[in-house]
Amino acid sequence: MDRFVTAINTGEMQELMDVLAPDVVMVNDGGGVVQAARKPIVGAEKLIALLAIGLRRAPAPLVCVSVWINGEPGLRVELAGEVVAAISLTVEGDRITRIHSVWNPHKLARLGEAARLSRF
Repeated sequence: MDRFVTAINTGEMQELMDVLAPDVVMVNDGGGVVQAARKPIVGAEKLIALLAIGLRRAPAPLVCVSVWINGEPGLRVELAGEVVAAISLTVEGDRITRIHSVWNPHKLARLGEAARLSRF
């Protein structure tokens, strides 16, 4: 997970490719409130291409921080100091096989302050 966080924060797409399983699946939840991919994104190359576009289009740098989410390791995504997403990762061996991201602000609020903000 640390390598994933570093890769996102630095924009190192090769490092990201190294930590993702070739058949990684990412599921996003914008809840119709914020823009997010509606269908699962399958495959490391496709996911990295979409992440690169998203990072370039963000109005400010996105910052990922390792946190506990519902008792499990996860990531908090911040934009200009505000929490905009919570991400959980499934790791098998040394590769990330599944990513679930929640961008819906209503669902983020339900995670609760402690779950969203507790650093490792």
